Amino acid sequence: MRRLPLIIVALFLALMLGLALLLPTNRLDSGDGGQVRVTQVDTSAYPQVSIFTSVDDPAGAPRADLSQSDFQIIEDGSSVDLTGFVGAGGSAISTALVIDRSGSMEDAGKIEGARAAADAFVQLLRPGDHAALISFNNSVRTVAPFTDDQSALHYAIDRLNPADGTALYDGIVAGVDLLRGQPGRRVLLVLTDGQDCREPNSCPVDAGSSHSMREAIDYASAAGQPVYVVGLGERSGGGDSGVDERVLRQIATGTDGTYYYSPDAADLADLYTSLAGSIQGEYQLTYASPRPFYDGTRRDIQVTAAGISAGAGYTERHLINVTSSPLVGAALLLPLLGLLLLPGFLSARRRDAPSLAAESAPPQVAVVPPVIVVAPVPDRAPAVASQRCVSCDAQLRPGARFCGRCGATQPAPATASHERRTFCDMCGRPLLPGATFCAECGAEVVARITNAGEREGARTGNGVSDE
Repeated sequence: MRRLPLIIVALFLALMLGLALLLPTNRLDSGDGGQVRVTQVDTSAYPQVSIFTSVDDPAGAPRADLSQSDFQIIEDGSSVDLTGFVGAGGSAISTALVIDRSGSMEDAGKIEGARAAADAFVQLLRPGDHAALISFNNSVRTVAPFTDDQSALHYAIDRLNPADGTALYDGIVAGVDLLRGQPGRRVLLVLTDGQDCREPNSCPVDAGSSHSMREAIDYASAAGQPVYVVGLGERSGGGDSGVDERVLRQIATGTDGTYYYSPDAADLADLYTSLAGSIQGEYQLTYASPRPFYDGTRRDIQVTAAGISAGAGYTERHLINVTSSPLVGAALLLPLLGLLLLPGFLSARRRDAPSLAAESAPPQVAVVPPVIVVAPVPDRAPAVASQRCVSCDAQLRPGARFCGRCGATQPAPATASHERRTFCDMCGRPLLPGATFCAECGAEVVARITNAGEREGARTGNGVSDE
């Protein structure tokens, strides 16, 4: 019962995170005074954050008369001060034009309309703006790298010729790669008239993308790159040809971009011109994040301009990004939940199996302290045999040489016999214990057991005895 609150808290946090992952990154609030939209959040210089936002009047026309004091930014509930402000039309723009040149683009003047629309967009480039051209059919090709040379871009656009299949998703990935590292506002504008051959439709699978739609969306989202998608021609209506608006809307929504539909190729030029004007009228707002931590978490932003607010957000990308896919986030949460529940599971196992623990425990061995046996110490010294006078039989003190009563001389007490070290009488060298001959001169030596004071040996080498 004590672990239940911890489990509930963990599940609640996991649920809240999952709901946060499902929330759209860009939310738009509108009112009678117009609209505010956050079109891109640039965190390439984090903790410096740059927000590109457009403001429209009630008629839908871009407003270009706002100043820095008209904007307010709140990140995660904290109001921040702007450290940089670029008015409408002042930011440089890098645009990657990604154009479908599959075989179906040859029908109904689609490729001609695509060329005209791209030419119109290039014609509106301002000083400091750059554009690049990518085409795709069953493969992807960079026709023109980023440049501000309008003549070179027009020449590349005129060389677009339709053929083969459709690798839409690979074209999106290539556009993200080409825009990576470009300064300022980055625009990825994709035009297609059909479906990727990777999907089940009438074209061969090998004429489609190597990336899936989900992979393309995740790739653009991880790079913080919105995708503007234009569907050209007839809608598919669930068939295997025509524009699959469900897929194109999903790409735009999943990357915080926008989906546009053009039924007629002749309308493309006007659409591209309007889009260029809207992008060029954006404001750039820069501030320092109040949470300058590299923790991989999401930050929510609210931008208010002229009393109108728009919501957006970004994820600090230095740790693994799970905002692009709730499934990925759930998969990463499962091991954490497992670690939270593991201690309780192991504790329950230990409580449920006491007998097993008892059986597996090693036998107990009694430790007996060592017994110290102390030899008894006698209370008094052992008695010494009494000595009596040889004349009057009086009691003598131990070792007495004379009797205290009659004065008789007492015999010397016998001493324990012992073998004393002897020396050779011939050369005076010491003899080894028990030796019968001198090791130095060779004289024969007789060892004797004597009483104290007697000679210890006799020299016999010359035939003379000590006795």
